[in-house]
Amino acid sequence: MPMTDSDRKKITDFVDLVGRIRARPFIAEFQKNNLFDIIYSRPNPPKPDEELLRSFILDVRKLYMESEATSFKKMFPVFMQYVSADEKIELQKCQSDYEENLTISFPAGIPVRESKTIKDILDDWFYGHYLHEDEKKKETLSNLGGAEDFYKWIFVDNLGGFVFEFAFSLEDLAKRLLS
Repeated sequence: MPMTDSDRKKITDFVDLVGRIRARPFIAEFQKNNLFDIIYSRPNPPKPDEELLRSFILDVRKLYMESEATSFKKMFPVFMQYVSADEKIELQKCQSDYEENLTISFPAGIPVRESKTIKDILDDWFYGHYLHEDEKKKETLSNLGGAEDFYKWIFVDNLGGFVFEFAFSLEDLAKRLLS
């Protein structure tokens, strides 16, 4: 099926966005220092440069937030129209893995009173701190006490490690579709 101009623009915008994110200084800092490796965390790990983190977040949100034209939720169906049968299977697995990762849950008490999924944590930080002001999410963050750094590490680790890794994996496919 020939690609529509509208879909070509969406895929081009996606590739451009991933390229911009890849070029962000925060990505280099994230990869070089492995800042937020929670499983093997070191005592007193370095904190990210907040300005680098904010600029990274302004771009990476466009992959995550469903209201954005370049969000995974909107891009998966566009890609599906133009890939081969084998690639469709791989793309469906990627979409399933992405959605499944969002539902991974942290039990109550670590560091919040109720169980939280990765999606909850991403939304708490996006809507409660970085982008929008949602009173309930702001309250969640303000009630973290000494656990705020850990909760933020989960947020950043999932933005850099989970959300952006999916973008990396789809970037080659997107470039192939454009050529």
